[in-house]
Amino acid sequence: MKAYKKMKMRILMFLSFFLFLSCTSDHSFSLDEKRQTIVVHNLLVIEIESDSSQTDEGHLFFITKENPYDTKELDTIRLQGQSSGLIIKKGDSSGYKKTQIINLLSNRKYTITHSGMGGRVRIQEYFWTDSTGNLRVDPTRKRKVGYRDS
Repeated sequence: MKAYKKMKMRILMFLSFFLFLSCTSDHSFSLDEKRQTIVVHNLLVIEIESDSSQTDEGHLFFITKENPYDTKELDTIRLQGQSSGLIIKKGDSSGYKKTQIINLLSNRKYTITHSGMGGRVRIQEYFWTDSTGNLRVDPTRKRKVGYRDS
């Protein structure tokens, strides 16, 4: 009986360990300014939103995987050209439209948020576009992880 309880405890510890590991996967993203690409680990939903109050052409983009069951760990979002394997929706005053290209407006501030499946996956980072529309990291603002404002 004692051997059975020991074995049961070992199995539970083993399963708990792997469940813990599955909850700590990397969901970060980074901008390659030179190539104008965003590399996302374990893409769920990426939202790119400008600080403009006008809902014009380059104000809001939602990006998800074309195949939600794809287990690829890294996805590349091209800011100058087409991205494969992704669904890109562009928001404007008339609603959302599917698009192939992300066209960011020049001289704007943008917030990029990777979210989904709980607070740990909500990562928010701040960027700005130069006069040619190239995205740059905003060094004056810190990345936010989770739903807290601190």
